[in-house]
Amino acid sequence: MGLPWGCGHPSLTSHARDLLTSLVTLLLLQLGSAQLRVEGPGHPVTATVGQDVVLPCHLSPRRDARTLEVRWIRDNMSETVHHYRNGEDLYREQMGAYVGRTELARDGLSAGSLDLRITGLRPSDDGRYICTVEDADAYDEDIVELKVSATGTDPHLSLGGYEAGGIQVLCRSAGWYPLPQLLWRDARGQHLPSVSQTHSQDQEGLFEIEGTVIVTRSAEGPLSCVVRSSRIQQERESSLHITAPFFHNAQPWMVALALVLMLLAVSIGLGVYLFLKKATQSRELVNRVAKLEEQPAEIEEKDARLAELAAKVEEQAAELEKQAAELAWRRCLLPQNRVKVTLDADTAHPMLVLSPDQKSVRRETEWQQVPDTPERFDTCCCVLGREEFREGRHCWVVEVEGEWLKYSWWAVGVARASVKRKGEIDMSPGEGIWAVEYYYEHLKSLTSPPTHLSLSPVPTRIWVCLDCTQGQVSFINADNGVEIFTFTAASFNGESIHPWFLLKKRGIQLCLRDSNL
Repeated sequence: MGLPWGCGHPSLTSHARDLLTSLVTLLLLQLGSAQLRVEGPGHPVTATVGQDVVLPCHLSPRRDARTLEVRWIRDNMSETVHHYRNGEDLYREQMGAYVGRTELARDGLSAGSLDLRITGLRPSDDGRYICTVEDADAYDEDIVELKVSATGTDPHLSLGGYEAGGIQVLCRSAGWYPLPQLLWRDARGQHLPSVSQTHSQDQEGLFEIEGTVIVTRSAEGPLSCVVRSSRIQQERESSLHITAPFFHNAQPWMVALALVLMLLAVSIGLGVYLFLKKATQSRELVNRVAKLEEQPAEIEEKDARLAELAAKVEEQAAELEKQAAELAWRRCLLPQNRVKVTLDADTAHPMLVLSPDQKSVRRETEWQQVPDTPERFDTCCCVLGREEFREGRHCWVVEVEGEWLKYSWWAVGVARASVKRKGEIDMSPGEGIWAVEYYYEHLKSLTSPPTHLSLSPVPTRIWVCLDCTQGQVSFINADNGVEIFTFTAASFNGESIHPWFLLKKRGIQLCLRDSNL
């Protein structure tokens, strides 16, 4: 007689439960391995001009990063500081200011360390850096702020002339970063107001500051000039002692009178000498000099007129060019030029997901199961529009939606049909792309080099206007009709032109809207 299943086979039930537990654990480990989390120091990193600095960044939890793609980016410029992938440092995209000055700490990669060393710090290195990590399935980033400083020279004090019933004292100090404060203190430690204060930067970006104060008899005693850096809490101080006899003995009218008498004596002596020595020759020389001086004056006057005329012509030409460009994109916005655009799923990067109607696109963390065809982008998260244009004027509206608009990363524009699909892409007209890009509150046109655009607020509804005949691509704020940027003399090389889209961050989507204002 057989036993019931639950009582007769305890070992079989135990084995099944152990197998199920192992499978679940393995699945959780696989899911956990697909996630990337990047952590910075959580506080600003401070360093001095001329020194080396290490910007810390690591994976959490710690894991081997040697097979990942690591990229350090300047936050305010969206340009590459250092790029590492598959065991190699890639310098093709590196900013010129960092050539030969960066190094990724290779010995720490196996433990998840992504530290970046920058040598020979400069004032221009000051700012925020983004540490990004990416593999085939995931992406993350964190921000590291670098505060660069330099302590300047001891203040140099000097006396000027007499002004406003007192003595003018000047203070100058150079070699500071960032711009320091300049303060005046009298013998009692009281602050004195500056009459003027100016500053300038040298070729290395270091500041020189200069201040002026008027000292009267009431401020007799030591006078101190203090130059202070609020960033590193350091200051330099120099003092000057002004005594009462100085005020008494050196009256302004006496100095002025002595100067006038001296100049008068020199002038009389020189005049008598010239008159007695060579009166006749002097008159001839004066006449010749007068004639020679008249000729350059006439030439200078003519040159000034020609320069003024050329400036007016250039100004008028620029205005006409601007009006022609504006007229071109306004023609594009005519109802007969507005077109419906859809997205081409066959070109979409595997991490991009299109809506069923092919009118919007968003980015996901995992690759989609799509075939790797020649027309599909495999490195840059791009997708083309299905429509192609060879002649005429065409325009369409792109709207950016989502909860993370402020910290998003996207671009819209047009591209040649032959645009590169595999590997890294130089997003510029030279590669066959004409577009504008938004990255962390900064908008720029993808010229070569990029042109930063000052718009506030940054538009989220944009007209893309393509004029195949004139070779022109314009971007217009769809909310107020204001021109954002125009590419002129675009070289399409007789190719078909497609709408082009880039989406590098999650949390937003690009949507193609009906073409109406």
